[in-house]
Amino acid sequence: MRGYSHRGMVLVFSLWVLGILTILAVSIAAGIRQKIFLVARLDDRSRMAYLLQSSVKKTAAFIHQQMEVSAFTYTPQVKMNLHNNIHELSQISLGHDDASVVMPLLENSSSVRYGVVDEESKINLNKTDLVVLANLLIHVLNLKDEEANRLAAALLDWRQYGESEVTGFFSEDYYSNLQYPYPKKSADYETLDEILLVKGMTKPYYDTLVHYLTIWGDGAVNINTASREVLIALGLEQGLVDKILNVRHGRDGIEATGDDHVFSKTFEIAIEVNAMIQLTPLEMRAIDALNMRGQLCSNSYYFTIEAWGKLSGMASPQGVRAVYSSREDKIIYWKER
Repeated sequence: MRGYSHRGMVLVFSLWVLGILTILAVSIAAGIRQKIFLVARLDDRSRMAYLLQSSVKKTAAFIHQQMEVSAFTYTPQVKMNLHNNIHELSQISLGHDDASVVMPLLENSSSVRYGVVDEESKINLNKTDLVVLANLLIHVLNLKDEEANRLAAALLDWRQYGESEVTGFFSEDYYSNLQYPYPKKSADYETLDEILLVKGMTKPYYDTLVHYLTIWGDGAVNINTASREVLIALGLEQGLVDKILNVRHGRDGIEATGDDHVFSKTFEIAIEVNAMIQLTPLEMRAIDALNMRGQLCSNSYYFTIEAWGKLSGMASPQGVRAVYSSREDKIIYWKER
């Protein structure tokens, strides 16, 4: 009986040890599994970072090459290569992964075109005045005149030094008395994201305005790439804008194709448009007035590269928005999305 009892104790002890080892093994396996997942996630993040960096650098080098070849002058071919180029700017591969450089089409936000965005096709928030900015807000945000003027004044006040009364409120008092107070900038915008701090600005407004406002460049708008809304904001009538765009788009009526008409000298814009579509004397004077005020240019040096990458085997893409200066030949802004 004593032998049976001893063997029973040994069996119980063995089962007990086996249970402990099983629990230990399960715990170790769970820890190893978590570490494998963590390493895999870190590996995916590294792959995505390298993919986006390589696609942005390749695009920046392509922009610089295009601008050098044309002596930093817009031509129909350069315009097409930069702003409508599925061959060079889509499916940029790194190993088994690929990225594309896309620009949304303002006329149809559900569509995309492979290309970079000309920052100097937009209104420069650091250089513009109240009239132009309010015009833009009226046309792209569908605001009433009073509301547009109020928001435009607040946007300009943000970058102006010192206390000022803007449409019924003292700006510094307003910002300092918020629940979570902060001082107004009293200096130029350094990123467009700053407008989210301005009184009256909302995220939906920002998401729209990012397509029409910039902080890069000297303030002149590139007549070869400016949108309809920007040209109207500058003070041109709708009918005149239609004529300019019809000439600019060429025979096929499509933006950024090989038959586009490119204006090389701003003081000849009115003459060139009139040679193809008759302008009234008033329309010619309106174009010349913008040129005399230095509000038009025909070349650009700052470009937004919006790259979206997708890793093989993964469904969700990730993106980055970078600004490249062809003058300095370097990336001057980077924001992951």
